Amino acid sequence: MTQISSTSTTNVIELGKESSIKKTSENSTGELVVKGVATAVAATAIIESGRGVIVTISRHPLVVLGLGIVAGYLTHKYRKELLTITSKTAEQSKDYILQQKQNIKDFISDVKDSEEQS
Repeated sequence: MTQISSTSTTNVIELGKESSIKKTSENSTGELVVKGVATAVAATAIIESGRGVIVTISRHPLVVLGLGIVAGYLTHKYRKELLTITSKTAEQSKDYILQQKQNIKDFISDVKDSEEQS
């Protein structure tokens, strides 16, 4: 005996004791629009609330002084880790730039070769 039950997101097919669940990969256009609008509303709310907090904090000099002291303390406490991360990042950026230079040279040589052949 086969029973089929479906919802908007999953289809469940039961065959005797075995059952399998398949997720539908097709979303209707309406669902996509609603998800997009909901994401935009959430992002806007987060940005606006963040602006309010920053404006409030920046108007109180003692809070700004306290944040500076905390930032200085944390920078001093984790200075070795920060220097290690900075040096690794600098090395990776140098490697990336050298790799991109090589890619550009290869591209230019390929273009010149194709121009000579035609």
